[in-house]
Amino acid sequence: MGDVRRAAGAGLDKGWEAASAGLDKGREAASVGLDKAASLDKEAIQAAGRGAVATARQADDWVLEQLKAVRPPTLPLTETWKLSIGGIVAAHPKAPRLTGRLLAPLDRFGAIEIGPDEIGFDGDTAGWDRVTEIRTRNLSELAVGAFWNFAIDDLRNRLPPVPGRKWAVTKVLQVLLAMTVDLEKQAEKAEEEDGPRPVACEIIHRGRIQRNKEMTTGLFSALALCSLPQVGEALAAAATERGIPVVPAEPYPHVSTNERVLRMRRQREALAAKAHELESAADEEA
Repeated sequence: MGDVRRAAGAGLDKGWEAASAGLDKGREAASVGLDKAASLDKEAIQAAGRGAVATARQADDWVLEQLKAVRPPTLPLTETWKLSIGGIVAAHPKAPRLTGRLLAPLDRFGAIEIGPDEIGFDGDTAGWDRVTEIRTRNLSELAVGAFWNFAIDDLRNRLPPVPGRKWAVTKVLQVLLAMTVDLEKQAEKAEEEDGPRPVACEIIHRGRIQRNKEMTTGLFSALALCSLPQVGEALAAAATERGIPVVPAEPYPHVSTNERVLRMRRQREALAAKAHELESAADEEA
């Protein structure tokens, strides 16, 4: 009986040793696997980053050239002046034919309209006779404002499902990306100056039942007003000519400089990554 017990004990000891050795090898293999996965993830992230930077540089070249060519409204206003994100994309040298018509629905995503009778942002307009106030914000406020909250999928859904839609959405994102980089540079420069530059970006007007309504800029419109200060200045001057007050808007809750820079970079990186993803996609979307 004693010999049996000793044999059983020895067998159990060897079993535990084998199990322990197996666990150690398993842990080593798992660790190696995790290290390889982390390395692959890091390489993928770095590759995506390089692609995003290349996309940003490519976007800068043609977007900023387009913006430089924009002429501000001429005062006194005798005809309607309009700038839209669809118009900028349609002017791209590689834009497919009929792109202008295809992008018309994007006016509601990004457009500024200033005329002798009406003004408006993003497809909404109000007659000057109903405008009660123009409000301004500085660059730092616009850099972290609520207008960043938009969905890229919503943007795509606003365009008809025709060939060239993916190309157009990619170019729209490139426009926003280039203007975002420009806004970040301007905001950093503004902090070094004595005072922030006000940007006319909110229109207060009477509704049908006499209640005041607020018309605010979307992402493109806000970025355009920052990149083209002469446009906002013309809007404010036209309002002053008509006796409409131009006043600072109620400030947003205070955001530290570090938090503002971090938010802007995250927003820019999100735009760059999505633009690069669409541009690199092999399949052509209908």
